[in-house]
Amino acid sequence: MSPDLIWSNVAAYCLQIGLLVGVAGFVPAVLSLAHPRHRLAFWHILLLACLVLPLAAPWRQETIVATPVAAPVPAAAPLAAMPAAPRAIPWNRIVLYALAGGAVLRLLWLAGGLWRLRLYRRRSTPLEPPLSWSVEADLRLSADVASPVTFGARHPVVLLPANFPELDGPTQEAVLCHEIVHVRRKDWLVALTEELVRSVFWFHPAIWWLLGEIGLAREQSVDREVVEMTRLREEYVDALLAIAGAKPRLDLAPAPLFLRRRHLKHRIVSIMKEVRMSKARSLSALAASLGILAATCWLVTMTFPLAAAPQMVADGPGVTVDLGSAAIMHRTSVMYPPAARTARVEGTVLVDATLDSAGNVVDARIVSGPVELRRGVLQSVLQWHFSNEGGPATRQIGVTFKVPETPATVAAAPLAAIRRDTAPSATAAAPRAGVPGGVVGGIVGSVPAGTIVRMNQRPSLEGKALKQVAILGLTDEAKTRLASRLPVHEGEVLAADSYQRTVDAVRDYDEHLMVGLKTDSDESVSFVISAPGLSGSAMLGAYSPLAALTPAATPDLPPPAPGTKRITIGGNVQSSKLVQQPRPTYPPLAKQARIMGVVKLQAVINADGTMKNLAVISGHPLLIPAALEAVRQWVYAPTLLNGEPVEVVTQIDVNFTLADQPPPQQ
Repeated sequence: MSPDLIWSNVAAYCLQIGLLVGVAGFVPAVLSLAHPRHRLAFWHILLLACLVLPLAAPWRQETIVATPVAAPVPAAAPLAAMPAAPRAIPWNRIVLYALAGGAVLRLLWLAGGLWRLRLYRRRSTPLEPPLSWSVEADLRLSADVASPVTFGARHPVVLLPANFPELDGPTQEAVLCHEIVHVRRKDWLVALTEELVRSVFWFHPAIWWLLGEIGLAREQSVDREVVEMTRLREEYVDALLAIAGAKPRLDLAPAPLFLRRRHLKHRIVSIMKEVRMSKARSLSALAASLGILAATCWLVTMTFPLAAAPQMVADGPGVTVDLGSAAIMHRTSVMYPPAARTARVEGTVLVDATLDSAGNVVDARIVSGPVELRRGVLQSVLQWHFSNEGGPATRQIGVTFKVPETPATVAAAPLAAIRRDTAPSATAAAPRAGVPGGVVGGIVGSVPAGTIVRMNQRPSLEGKALKQVAILGLTDEAKTRLASRLPVHEGEVLAADSYQRTVDAVRDYDEHLMVGLKTDSDESVSFVISAPGLSGSAMLGAYSPLAALTPAATPDLPPPAPGTKRITIGGNVQSSKLVQQPRPTYPPLAKQARIMGVVKLQAVINADGTMKNLAVISGHPLLIPAALEAVRQWVYAPTLLNGEPVEVVTQIDVNFTLADQPPPQQ
C-alpha cells in the first residue's frame, strides 16, 4: 500500500472505532447491565470487536484500468534549466511516523514498567509470619508501592505496602482476599494484553475510555466476589479507604492496582448497592447487547469502509469493461481484435457468466454484440474469477468497443490515461500481446540463473533453499489466505516433491493461478505465483526482485544433414504451405479447468515437408503435449531454393480456445 492509502485506512479505522465505542458505550445503561461481571464481559467483547473491525467486512477495492496512449516526448532541456526541487515529506507520512513512534515509545515505557516490577520484587521482603494465602501467591512487603500490586502468571507475586502489617486484621484479610481473587482469575495476563492494545492505540481517546471502563468493571467484579467470600462489606470498604489515604504514587501499568483513586467512588457505590438479576434476564440482556454490537459493527464498516490497494488491469485501447456491482478477485484484460479495429467495428458485447460456488466462471454466453468482437470477450471472461460468497450465480458483463481516435501504441508506451472502475475488484495486469495467460516462458534445457521456469519444467530442487515466495496479482487478503495454505515457507530446504506439492496447493486454492520458480546464482530458488494475465513486463514492474529476469532461451536446433541447406521462414508464410494438418485434441483436464492459450513451438521441417524436430518455446503445461502430438503429424509442401528442396526453420503457434469446442453431450 502507498502511504496515502495507509493514512486513509488508519483515519477510517479510527473513525470506525470512535463511532463503535460511541454507540455501544450506551448499551449497558440502556439494557440495565448493572452487574459488574456482565458489564466486564460486554466491554471485553466491544474491545475485541474494535480490534477485528478490519476483518468484519470486505475492503473496498478499485480496479485501475490503464490505457496505453501516445504521449509526446518533451524536448531535452539543459541541466541548468532543471534545478532539483527540494523533496518535502507529505504531512500524512509525518503523522504516520508520529503514530508509529508513539507506539514504540509506549511499548518501551511498558517494558520499563515490567523491569520496575522485577526490581521491586528483588528489593522486597517476604511477609512474616506466613499467612494461609501464601499458598496461592508469594506475599511480599515493598517500600516502593503505596497500594497492593499483583503480577506474574506461573509464579504470582503480591507486593504489599510496607505499612501493611500495621493495618487491623479484617482490613488485612480483605486486602489479601482481593489480591488472591486476581491471582485466581489470571487478571495480570488480561491487564498486560490490554496495555499492549493501549500502546498501539495510544492516540485514540475511545480506546483509553474503553480500557478505563474495563479496569473499573474488573475491580468492581472482584470487589463483589470478595464481599461474597468474606461477608465483610463494611471492613472491605474500610480497607479501600485506608489504601486511598496513602501517599499517591505513579501507577504501574503492567499490573492491576488494588485501588485507583478515580475509581474509589464508583467501587464503594457498587459494593453498597445490591444488584439482583435473574439468569434469564441476564442472558436476554447480554444477547440483546451482542445483537446491537453486531449491527453497529456493520454500520461503522459500511460508513467508513477500508480500502485495499488498487489492482491494475490494462485493457486494449478503446475497450471499456462494465462489471456493474460484481466483486471480482482477478480478471484478464480484454483486447480489441486488430481486424475489427481496422474495419472500425464498434459496439457493446453483453455476456452472461455462470459462476460455480468458488466464483470461477464455468460457462459464458454471449447475449448480444457484434460478431467480430465476441470471440475475444468470451476467451477473456472464461478466465475470470469473481468473489462469490453466495454459491453458484450468474453475472452480466458489458464490454464496450470504440475505435480510438489515435492508433494504438506499442505496449512499451507510457500509461498516460488512467480510469477507475466503480466495481470493487482484485485484478491483475494485462497479458503480453499474443500470449494469453501471461506465460513468461517455458525454457527447454538447463535453467540459467535469473530465469522464470513455468510448470512444464521439472528441475531438481532437492536440497536447495527457498529464498522467497512471491505472490503477484492478488489482493493482500487473498495473498494471506493463499500463503497460509502453501506447504513450503521461505528459508526452508526443499524436498524433491516441494514444487509439485506447491503447485497442487495453489491449484486447490485457485485453478487459474500460475506457478513458476526463479533460480538464483547462489543456488537458491524463489517460487513465483501469479494471477492469470500477469505478463512478464508487469511482473518486472510489480516485483523488483525479479528485475533480473531474462527472456526464454531459444531452443537448440539439431544441425542440418551434410549437403542439406536450411533457411528460416516466418510462421505466417510457412502456414500457407500446409497440406496435412490434424487438429490437436483438447486435453480433458485442461478443458475441465477452463484453460486456454497459445503453445509456441519452434519447428525444423525436412526437405520433403515432414516434421524433423520440435522444441517448446512457451505454453501452458496442460496444453503442450496435445500440441506436440498434433504438430508432429503436419506435412508441408516442399520449400524450394533455386529449384532444390531445403529444410525450413519456422515458428508454429497452436491456439487452444474453448470457444471453438462443441458443447458436451448430455
